[in-house]
Amino acid sequence: MESIDEIAKTFYARYGHIMHEIQVLENGLLEYYAIIEYIDKKLSNSEYYQILSNPKRLTLGHLVNLINSKGLLNEEILSQLKKANTFRIFLAHRFWWERDIEFDNNESLYKLHLEFTMYNNLLELLMQVFHDQTISLRNKYGLHIEEDMGLTDFKKRQNYIKSLTINNAR
Repeated sequence: MESIDEIAKTFYARYGHIMHEIQVLENGLLEYYAIIEYIDKKLSNSEYYQILSNPKRLTLGHLVNLINSKGLLNEEILSQLKKANTFRIFLAHRFWWERDIEFDNNESLYKLHLEFTMYNNLLELLMQVFHDQTISLRNKYGLHIEEDMGLTDFKKRQNYIKSLTINNAR
């Protein structure tokens, strides 16, 4: 395989990784939102999991707006989340059409590398912020939803959420 093929392969892999991180952030925000609703509305454990099954198909932008409407985001985090959502929309819908990347052009490759690094850094920061906030709320309110439902195993938890998703689709 020529070196240009390896370079292209690496950039496609980085793109895929960034899209994965966007989904992790989106799921983290969904869980944060579900915890907030659980606390505020005194939901049952199964109602909490209904939110996690995302029957309304909430996107990153929808989740940011819902959480912000509760007054829980400071201006800096809100700004960063809006930026991440703008990146998500761009990456999902227009990135490859607007980036006629010449993989043998070192300047273009360097700019793309910097752009991907910036996306990655922002997403990792936001994932950590909401992971920490979710853990903080769980600790503050003594929440043990997964333990109470016997869903501490990741695969069991995911399968349970998927079963709700399938039921919501019917």
